[in-house]
Amino acid sequence: MKPVLLFSMLLGLYGFLCLDSAVYAQNAGGPSHTRAAEHVGETVADRASEHYRFETFNLVSDDGQRHYRVQVGIPRIQPPQQHILYMLDGNAAIATLTADHLAQLASGNAPVLVAIGYDIATRNDVVSRAYDYTPPVFLNGERLENPVVRGRAGGGAGLFLELIDTQVKPKVRSLVDANGEEWIWGHSYGGLFALHVLFTRPESFDAYIVGDPSAWWYEGALIKEWEGFDLAQATGKRVGILVGTRPRPAGRPAPDDVVLNTGDGRSLSPREAVKEIAKGLQKVAHVEYREFPDAGHGEMIEISLLHALRAISNVKLDLLEPVSCQRLDDPTPLMNILQP
Repeated sequence: MKPVLLFSMLLGLYGFLCLDSAVYAQNAGGPSHTRAAEHVGETVADRASEHYRFETFNLVSDDGQRHYRVQVGIPRIQPPQQHILYMLDGNAAIATLTADHLAQLASGNAPVLVAIGYDIATRNDVVSRAYDYTPPVFLNGERLENPVVRGRAGGGAGLFLELIDTQVKPKVRSLVDANGEEWIWGHSYGGLFALHVLFTRPESFDAYIVGDPSAWWYEGALIKEWEGFDLAQATGKRVGILVGTRPRPAGRPAPDDVVLNTGDGRSLSPREAVKEIAKGLQKVAHVEYREFPDAGHGEMIEISLLHALRAISNVKLDLLEPVSCQRLDDPTPLMNILQP
C-alpha cells in the first residue's frame, strides 16, 4: 500500500474515532443520555391500530428557535372518565410504546396520550430540551439570563410551560372530549421540569410522575424552589418519583456526585435531596417514591413512563421491573396510591 494512501486511511480512522469520542463526551457530559441521537423511525403513531388513532401538529417557539412536534394518541373507545397524560421528551416517549402497550391500555381506562417532542428525526434535541426543561436561576435576587450548564443555555421552563398552557392544551382539547384529570410525566431534565411546575404552578396538573429528576442542575436550583414552596399548595396532588440507583459505568460523569447546599446549612447529594422532597410532599400529597437498584438512568425512561401509564389507566402493563425496589414508609403500590 502506498504511504500516502495508508496515511490518509489512518487519518480518516483517527478522525472517526475522535468524532465518536466527542459525541460520547458530549452525551456523557451533557444533560441527556447517550441515546439522544438515535434515529426514531416508525412508531405506534405511524401504524394503524384498532385501539388508538393519532393526530400530529407542529408548533414553533415565540423566538423561532425551537420547533415542536406534538403527537396525540386518542383511544378509539372513550372510557367514562377520559384522563390525559402529557409526556415530555415526546419522541423518546412515543418510541418506547408498542402496539401491545396500546392494546393493554385499551383494556382499562385508556388515557389520551400527548407526546410533546421536537420536530426532528432523533429521540431528542438536547440543546432545545436543555433550555425548555430547566428553571430560571436567581443570584442575589436578580434573574440570571440563560444560565449555562455543560455548555447549554437553560432557564426557559416558564416559557415552555406557557406554550403548553396556551397552545398545546387548547389544541388537545379541540381534538378530544376529555372529562378527567391531566397528568404530566418527565424523565431526567423532564423530571426536573415537572417538579419545577409542581413548585411554581401546581394547579397546572393533577398528577406529576417523574423518573430520575435532574435535581443536580445548576447547583440545585430545584432545591431552592422547593425550600420556598408553600407545601399546602400540593394538598391532594398525586406525585410519583421513581429513581434508578444502579452505579454509572466507569468513565461516565455522575451528576449525583454534586453536593447541594440547603438553606439551613446542610449538604446533600441530589439523590438525598430528591428523597427529602418526596418525604416532605408526603405530608400533604399522595406520594410514591421508589428506588430501583437494578436500573440505570436510561432504563428509568421506560420504567417511569410505563408506571405512569399503568397508574393512570388502572392496567398492569408489561414493564421492566427490577427485582429489588426500595420505597418510603408507605408500601402501597404506585398504581393504587395514584389512582384517579
